Amino acid sequence: RGKIVVPGKFSLGADAPCGPPGVYMSLAGITLETKEGTKVPAAEALRGKIVVLFFSSEWCPACKLFVPTLHTLHEVARENEVPFEVVYVSSDRDAEQKARYMAKSHGDWLSVPFEDTATRDALKAKYGCFAGAEAAGFPGVARRAGIPSLVVVGEGGEEHVHMDCDPATEIDRKGDAILGEWAQFAWQAA
Repeated sequence: RGKIVVPGKFSLGADAPCGPPGVYMSLAGITLETKEGTKVPAAEALRGKIVVLFFSSEWCPACKLFVPTLHTLHEVARENEVPFEVVYVSSDRDAEQKARYMAKSHGDWLSVPFEDTATRDALKAKYGCFAGAEAAGFPGVARRAGIPSLVVVGEGGEEHVHMDCDPATEIDRKGDAILGEWAQFAWQAA
């Protein structure tokens, strides 16, 4: 099986240097976008923050139920000056659906640009988080959780927390105290 390489970003393949078997990825080399669509370098935008990948889509009923919980957690973090960043990894059907979902339901979060399918797919494969409807696009990848899901990641792409959020049991049980648990995984400030 071959290896997929996107210069400056990541590689997927049997000879990848680290991560789960066959997958290596660092978010630091990718470009993210703001809710308004402005492109930002991930390394700059995520520096010093707890980084949570949010796998979701507008068409998913469970996702619609979970978003208010994540929105509240993000607002509590902001009010308490906890450096917390949500990065949305879309399973939406098109860019318009993603934009509508972000505008209507999301907080002031970052996202992987919809047109960057390679990065979105690599993140879904690495962490095993994708919708059942997408499973055929990930042959040989163990699906660890559907959507909605959260993954707290380190600078090198290492997974620290993997959470299926259908339902949001752990966050509901722990409330904003979960931010304290995740603080140890914040990216370096400089």
